[in-house]
Amino acid sequence: MQEGDAVIERLHALKELGIRLAIDDFGTGYSSLLYLSRFRADILKIAKPFVAGLGRQLPEEAALSRAIVDLGAVLELQTIAEGIELREQEVELQGLGCLCGQGFLFSRPLDATALEALLDARGGRAAVA
Repeated sequence: MQEGDAVIERLHALKELGIRLAIDDFGTGYSSLLYLSRFRADILKIAKPFVAGLGRQLPEEAALSRAIVDLGAVLELQTIAEGIELREQEVELQGLGCLCGQGFLFSRPLDATALEALLDARGGRAAVA
């Protein structure tokens, strides 16, 4: 992030090759609103701290998650929620319009062989909401 314009040029070159770009952990650390306009990302990944309070009757968490999903929709970005651990979180995210997610609810981290077996068992579908 310190190299600014050089990094943006490299990211734009990757996009021209057909590579999709994601802004990870959106809302925390280096992932700010400024980067949405500069990086031409395709995917907005909602950081785990915003997902953690969902399904637990914490209206502030739901409001922030809804704002990120809505922002993604307005900017025509796919949203993916990180850190989904509870079925209630998955249901609430789906209600907000976030239809993709990752987290321990679906699977623990896997090596390539175990991932292939999991996908085969699920009919070749990805392990996302």
